[in-house]
Amino acid sequence: MTTKMRVVGLDDTLEAFDRLGKAGKKEGSKAVRASLEQVRTTSIEKIQRDPKTGRVYQRGPGANASSVHKASSPGEAPATDTGRLVSSIKVIHKELIGSVGSKLNYSFWLEYGTFKMGARPFLRPSLEDNQKYILKRFIEALEKATKEFYGG
Repeated sequence: MTTKMRVVGLDDTLEAFDRLGKAGKKEGSKAVRASLEQVRTTSIEKIQRDPKTGRVYQRGPGANASSVHKASSPGEAPATDTGRLVSSIKVIHKELIGSVGSKLNYSFWLEYGTFKMGARPFLRPSLEDNQKYILKRFIEALEKATKEFYGG
């Protein structure tokens, strides 16, 4: 699943890193990478650790997971089952751009829901939960790059 999210003011911040030359690109890249990794970690924690309040059901024979499963309710992150979703959440990063997400076809439907199933978002809430961390990380990176650029 590739979901595009626009962070207000991010374009200006990335341009500032670019204007700071090599130091800006280096520190900006570190901030982008750290932010992506933090969102990935939070997404995984939401799937694996957040309490689930959905129904509990018994699986039929031949399932390759435990025979009992407790599902999530709409609005909660998906409940982990086989671990496939968690292991599919990856960071893609190149300099000042990047993404975090899953290529599993059903991850989109979990994040946004369907006409038969309420959404079980895990990426968008993780980004929202990390706003302060990301802002702090970008401010620190800009300060460091500015000092390095101006020889301080």
